[in-house]
Amino acid sequence: MTHEEMDRLTGALDSKAAKVRELYRAGVSTGDISRYLQIRYQHTYNVLLRAGLIEKGGSEATAQPDAPGEIIVAQVDGDGAIRLPAEIMSRYGIVAGEPVYCEARPEGLMVLSREAAFRQVTAIAREKMPEQLALIEALLGRNGDKVSQSP
Repeated sequence: MTHEEMDRLTGALDSKAAKVRELYRAGVSTGDISRYLQIRYQHTYNVLLRAGLIEKGGSEATAQPDAPGEIIVAQVDGDGAIRLPAEIMSRYGIVAGEPVYCEARPEGLMVLSREAAFRQVTAIAREKMPEQLALIEALLGRNGDKVSQSP
C-alpha cells in the first residue's frame, strides 16, 4: 500500500491508535504501520494486541476484524462445493469461478478470497523482509506496475 493510500485511509482518524487499527485491517504489516506513523514497533504491536487483532506472540486473531465472532452458515453439496449467500460472497470478496484459499487451523478451516490471501502473504513478506520491500512490491505488481530498469 502506498503512502498516499495510507493517507487517504487514515485522514479522517484522530488518534494514532485508530490509524494503527485501520491500517492493520487493510492488510498493512505491523512494521509498515510503525514506519508510516513514525512510532515504535512495540507501540503498534501493543495497540493491535489490545484491540484483539493479534494474539500474544504476534499471530493474527482468528476472528474477522470487521465481524468478530460472526457465524456464517453455508451448505456443502455432495461433491464438496460450499454454497455461500451472495451477500457474504460480496462482503468477503469471493468471486464465483475464482479459487478460494483454505488454511487448516486447530479450530477449523479458514476460507480466504484471492485478495485476502494476497494481502496476508504480502503483509507477511513485508514484515519478514523489510529490506526487500521494493523487490516485493515490484514482484507482486502493487507498485503501479512501475519497474525501473538499469541500462
